[in-house]
Parts: sequence; structure tokens; C-alpha cells
Amino acid sequence: MIWISYIFMNSILTKLENLKVLQPSDLDWMTQTGAPEDFPVGGVLIQEGQVSESVYFVIEGAVAVVISQSNSEQTHEIVRCGKGEIIGEMSFVDDKKPSATVLAVEATRVLSIPKRQLQLKMERDPDFAARFYQELAMILSSRLRSLSKLLAQNKIVPGQALRKVLMVFAVLNDNDIDWMVTRGRRDSAVAGTVLIQQDQPVEALYFLLKGNLAVLFSMMVDGVPTEKELARRASGEIVGEMSFVEAGNASATIKCAENSLVLAIPQKLLREKLERDRGFATRFYRAISLVLIDRLREGLVQRGFGQKAYDQDQQMVSDVEYEDEIPLDVLEPTLLAGTRFKWMMNRLG
Repeated sequence: MIWISYIFMNSILTKLENLKVLQPSDLDWMTQTGAPEDFPVGGVLIQEGQVSESVYFVIEGAVAVVISQSNSEQTHEIVRCGKGEIIGEMSFVDDKKPSATVLAVEATRVLSIPKRQLQLKMERDPDFAARFYQELAMILSSRLRSLSKLLAQNKIVPGQALRKVLMVFAVLNDNDIDWMVTRGRRDSAVAGTVLIQQDQPVEALYFLLKGNLAVLFSMMVDGVPTEKELARRASGEIVGEMSFVEAGNASATIKCAENSLVLAIPQKLLREKLERDRGFATRFYRAISLVLIDRLREGLVQRGFGQKAYDQDQQMVSDVEYEDEIPLDVLEPTLLAGTRFKWMMNRLG
């Protein structure tokens, strides 16, 4: 009976169209390591603010991702996930409590993989780790696109600029950063310069070294083209990562809000590096996943949603004013990321 179940689960995983990067050998390991779980309608897979021990792959049925609203008992469904979707990946990557509740809206079957087992597999198999983090980055990027459109369409005004600096400098090692500095292009851009145009191909990945960028989203409102500012990006941030991991066009326009300095890494060079160096690929896609998760979590919290997990961990400080430049002493982890960012700036003059 166990063998029959294994064959059944493996055959379903190999047919899931959402999983674009994982190889048959990866899916085989997942099937052997995970266990099938069934949830009735209303069954809770993940509870907002409570630690979850597993990552789930939806095999059959559908689940809803529901977030709480601060100072209210109301909840809001932000997305539904069906076959092939990964659930619980955000907490796995950034090791924080879930910022949303996930419950079954249909009779649902999932493959439950213990986080500890998944972590051990990634430590022992760098090729699997690179593919798994790339898969996560693609999924997270797609979800961030959906969230950005939802906020714009509902005329939700942007909050403060997101001030958590890019986690890339804490995840990549010194050789990775040296490669980026050596192969990247240092560009000065005056205020008003468009680095990335919505719905157009993106030429490079950009690290913002100095200045301020506006994230703009264009849409039709009552038949009239309208452009809304969704967020600001300050020093130490990265842009163009969503189009890179999805290999698609830009979901928003990135324009210099003031004179800025960027390090541009052409996509072609970056893809070649990722193919050659699997250790770099693991670190890069993990870093990008952390950035996307941070934007998803904080984008919701700063607009009054998904507050419970942050209230418990006391991670949000709403009454602090920030300068345009991100001080090095608040980078995470403080010393490592701050030193690397400063080193990159010195190398680039």
C-alpha cells in the first residue's frame, strides 16, 4: 500500500506544471521523504503567527491564503493556491512565523515535507538547493506581481518606502560580490531616468548604491491611462530581480526619483555565472527569495494586514522616521552585510 501511494504521489508531482525547475530526481526525493496529508474544507494547514514544521506541495484541491487586519477581527483572502503550489515556503526561507493563515477551500491533499529534512537535503546536495531556491524565487516573484496589481487596482496608497536593506550582502560570499563588482557596470543616472519600463524586457539586474528609485505601476482607470507610485527603493536595494527569475517582462516601471548611482549586472552574464557556479546559484536564489519575502511581508504589514506575526515578534516599529540613506549599522546581519556593502562602495569609488 505504501509503495502504491509513493507511485501515485510521484506521478502527480511529475505532471505539475507549476514546478518548472525541479528535476525528476528532486521530485523522487520529495515523494520518498514527504507524507501525504488530507484536509477537509475549512481545515487549517498553517496558522498566522504560529510556527509551522513543514513545507506543503498542493497535490489536489485548493487552499486560500488569508491575512488579518490590524485593530480588526476581519480577515482578507489575498490568493488561492491549487495544484503544484508550494505553501509555507516563506517561513522556511526567512525562519519567521507565518504572516498568513492557509486553509482548505476544497477537499485538499498535500505532500508534507518536514523543514528539517528539506534543510539537510539542501546542505548535502548543492544542485538540488540551487534548483529549489530558483523555484521558490519564481513563485515568490509571481505572488509579488499579483500583490502589486491588487494594491494598485484597489487604490491603496503607498506607505513609507520599504527600509529593510537588501539581504543579498548577508547571503552571498566575498567571492560572489567580487565577481559582481568586476563584471558589473557602474552607471550614474540623473533624476527622471527610467531604468526599467513596465511590460518591456529588462536588460540588467540593478543594485542601488546611492540615491532613490520610484516603483511605478501603469493601468487603465475609467478608460484613462493612470500611473501610480507603489513604493520607493533606497540605497542597498535591488531592482529587476522579478523579471530575471521569471524570465519575463517588467511588472512595473523603475524611475530615478533623484540623481542615483547603480551597479548594473547584465542578465546574460548573470545567467552564465549561475549555470557555471552552482554554489553561487544557491546563494543567489536564496538571497532573492529573502528579498521577495521581505517585500511581500512588509508590503502587507505597512498597509495594515497580517499584523499578528509581527506583533508577537515585535519586528515592526511604526513611529520611527528614517533617512533616505540606509545606515550601515542596521543591515542584517549587521556587521557582515554592512561591511560587504561598504566594501562594494569602496571598490566602485
